[in-house]
Amino acid sequence: MEDRNKFFEIFGIILVLILLYSYIPTISEVISEKGSSDFLWQASKCTFEGINFYTSYLNRDGECPYFMNDGAGYAQGFYLLLYPFTLLEWSSAKILWFSLNIILILFTITILCKKFQLSAIETFLIVFVVMYSIVVRVNLIMGQHTIFTLFFLTLPFVYKSKFSTILSGISFFKYNIGYALFILFFVSKEYKKIFISLIPAVIGLLLFCLITDTNIINNFFQPLKLSIFNAKYYGATLTNIFLFSFFKDFSIFNEYINFLLICIFTLVFNIYLINNIAKKNNNLLKLSTLCILVLVSTPHWGHDYILLTPLLIYSIKYYKFNLILMRTNILVCIYFLYLYSGLQVYLNNILFYFNIDFLMFAKIYPYFDIFILLITLFLNIYNKEKIIS
Repeated sequence: MEDRNKFFEIFGIILVLILLYSYIPTISEVISEKGSSDFLWQASKCTFEGINFYTSYLNRDGECPYFMNDGAGYAQGFYLLLYPFTLLEWSSAKILWFSLNIILILFTITILCKKFQLSAIETFLIVFVVMYSIVVRVNLIMGQHTIFTLFFLTLPFVYKSKFSTILSGISFFKYNIGYALFILFFVSKEYKKIFISLIPAVIGLLLFCLITDTNIINNFFQPLKLSIFNAKYYGATLTNIFLFSFFKDFSIFNEYINFLLICIFTLVFNIYLINNIAKKNNNLLKLSTLCILVLVSTPHWGHDYILLTPLLIYSIKYYKFNLILMRTNILVCIYFLYLYSGLQVYLNNILFYFNIDFLMFAKIYPYFDIFILLITLFLNIYNKEKIIS
């Protein structure tokens, strides 16, 4: 037993050293001129200077300058939360944002593992797998907000307090993720949770309008308008492939009807599946399947695959109860955390070598990824084998 403990201690030290050393290039990229290009520092800075950056970006009037790539249409409250970062210069603010995201992803893994009683070795293994992954590094280098959103999305599945429910509403700020939690509260008939989880969004909207002297009715719709605007002119998130995105290619309908159809089918699909998810007794399974559903249903970039972290934890926790399903889950997690992008590049190189048009295959890759996630989602929701929670 003593030799075994000594082995795990030495092995753990080696993995920590490997992980720390591997982050040297990551940190270098974060502090480089192009590092944290998606961090919404400038938009937040404009807000506290009394400028409605939504209006400025929509009108392209230059009142709020574009800086890096901060044209995303998140909810108003998100930019208010970033206030402390606006007190710092850009170089210091992005290092602080990098540090905060490191803390949040580690804390998210830790609270989930502690809540669902994973061992210290299992927790350490999950931390290493996630932190060593390409997806986490991309989040950190780009200054993305998915780790931030995942943390708040996780809270109501770990803690039962009203405060945690209020904080979970911060996940609503990133529309293409947080909406699923709102629907879960709705189909579960937890109307009180809906009400209190909306507090951050309501306060954010009111304060934003007060600070920028903006009409509240107009500002309510501006984040969505900006998202559509960015997609049309800059190829932003909304242009990505997701389950019902093929409606965008229907030339018989105009742009607005296509968008309406996408919203209707996505909403119906989500309500149906979340109604099944809500019936599960295992909160870790609920969170895991909710995150997969989000990745399938709404447009995302590759860095959003960090949302598969709960599925990885769930699969390791219940590995012995269903070997086939949990092995499948772990393989899916590894594929999206590490391999999917690299494999597609290698395949393109092979096709190019044999003079095969790889551009056609490049269009297929996103649908292939959605298919994998969709099958994984169905397998976990409709698995009839009893797992002890």
